[in-house]
Amino acid sequence: MSREIIAILRGITPAEALPVADALITAGIDRIEVPLNSPDAFDSIGKILDAHGDVAMIGAGTVLEVADVDRLH
Repeated sequence: MSREIIAILRGITPAEALPVADALITAGIDRIEVPLNSPDAFDSIGKILDAHGDVAMIGAGTVLEVADVDRLH
């Protein structure tokens, strides 16, 4: 049985996002979610994707609008 960890970074700011993601990935946690009700969530997601999108699965949570799904895509 596999035990996957998904780090949910609720409330994280863009300034905090990359250092936190760096630490998580270094620790072997490569699934990261930033809820869209976090401050400037799209900016945080973009920073994490740019730095780690090739080695980690980065996603969004609390997605409530179709327009947000399109923007994330």
